[in-house]
Amino acid sequence: MRSRLAIIIVVVLVLVGGVAAAVYFSNQPPEEPAGVDLEAIQGKIEAGDFETARAELEAILAEDAENAEAHFKLGLTMFNLGEFEDARSHFNTSLTLDPERAAAVHHNLGVLAYQIGDMDTAVSEFEAALSADPEDADTHYQLGATYLILAFPMGAMEPDLDRLQQAEAEFNKSLASEPDKPEALVGLGNIHMLQGDMDAAITTLERAIEQQPEMREALFALGRAYAAVGETAKAKTTLTTFLQTDPPAVWAEQAEELLTSLGQ
Repeated sequence: MRSRLAIIIVVVLVLVGGVAAAVYFSNQPPEEPAGVDLEAIQGKIEAGDFETARAELEAILAEDAENAEAHFKLGLTMFNLGEFEDARSHFNTSLTLDPERAAAVHHNLGVLAYQIGDMDTAVSEFEAALSADPEDADTHYQLGATYLILAFPMGAMEPDLDRLQQAEAEFNKSLASEPDKPEALVGLGNIHMLQGDMDAAITTLERAIEQQPEMREALFALGRAYAAVGETAKAKTTLTTFLQTDPPAVWAEQAEELLTSLGQ
């Protein structure tokens, strides 16, 4: 069972426009013709009112087709509605109209590619984002998460060590820009587990929990790490807390299986 658990990779996708996620919105000043309130529309996106945001942004673009900020925000909205091709089109249009928003657009195009499983494109887009903004912690994290997924080609039972090293380097760069970033700590903790360094994994994952005590990705990984070193009581407590976060079914199944093996 331990070998099965070892290849369950837990990474946190930093979604564009995602609720409770680190969002890469544009830093450009909004282009607001009279009567247009893009800041209010941004609030609707953040609140999850995507259909209203979509209608209002489409109305703006019907009057002003070259409003780069409206295209960018509509890209965010369409992403959240699952209309990825339209999202990509609006992101690219916003970049054409305003090349200075390259970091934000390429980051979000990378997340979009990651979401649909096109990891090679995700790498290219995140690298382009970092060319424009080399110290962005979210993009370094996201690139590391992509490399971590690429470290396990289809059917592989052991990681690609080169990809694993690339992932580790990006997580460390993310932490250099934003110390104690919990998503990057979870990624790094997973790498330590894959390398068999459970003590380092536990220390790293405990740091993530200090930042976000109910972060399910950190709880899941930490519970597995405790179990691996024989810290049975801590493993049970951590995995039980994890199951209370309403995790995805595949993670919950693994946690319940491990709890059973620990004598729940």
